[in-house]
Amino acid sequence: MPTVCERRGGLTFYSLASGLWLLTSQSLPSAYGAEYEACKFFSQLPDDCAAAEHRKFDSLRDYRYEEIDLFARDPLKKVLYVSTYNTTGQNDGEDTRDSAPKSLAQSVDPKRVAKQYQALSASISPPRYWTLDWLSDRVGAVRNFDGLDAAWMGNSLAPRAASAKSGSPAYHTTLVARSAIEGFKKGSQIYLLDDPKGRTWVMVAYTDKDSPGLTIDKLASLGELLKLPQGWKFRTQTLDKELILEPKAGITAVIQDDKENIYHLTGVGQSNFVP
Repeated sequence: MPTVCERRGGLTFYSLASGLWLLTSQSLPSAYGAEYEACKFFSQLPDDCAAAEHRKFDSLRDYRYEEIDLFARDPLKKVLYVSTYNTTGQNDGEDTRDSAPKSLAQSVDPKRVAKQYQALSASISPPRYWTLDWLSDRVGAVRNFDGLDAAWMGNSLAPRAASAKSGSPAYHTTLVARSAIEGFKKGSQIYLLDDPKGRTWVMVAYTDKDSPGLTIDKLASLGELLKLPQGWKFRTQTLDKELILEPKAGITAVIQDDKENIYHLTGVGQSNFVP
């Protein structure tokens, strides 16, 4: 059974310590839709959802970023939630195409960040690089995290337990609440996974965390590095028209491969066509 993770935009996997946070469908509250749309929680964390404004990021292909997750408990709703911040567009990234420069990112300490914002805990994603060309979503206030600036990009219910006991999350579907619209321009090379059920997944971000030396120019040969399950296939394609990812029902399916690269599902209700 696929798991469900609430998320307004950006990426979809919450990492904490050595495990990947997952939220099962059984743990979703009945008021899931209302909670998601309101994005309003009460705690000592900054309230950055109310003043969020729509923004479009262009020229994102091979743009480096990181995400910071702050976990807190809402005593009124009696739920654990997470505020997610993304460095895209910050730290001179518009000029350098690196919004998480090593000089700043390497000094960010989750414990100090959690103390700074009075969070129960904080987690920092590995550096990632967008493979898509543009992204459109709501973006909120910019906060500083131990020297690294990042903008609010969503509040969501947090998972109740880590997935360390459930093994690797690679090639397992996660259902995600998402409002972001993502696009790949005509002429862009895209990186795809075809699964045994006949579905096609497109990579939206890659990381060199587990593949030192990996660059976007080497992604075409990524299939040689992946340990694909039986029936899975990696391929590339050059688009002859723009590919737009837009989950019509506000829910999309996401997977990651065994190198922690992230893919979104294409198809009916998910994209304008299947590549």
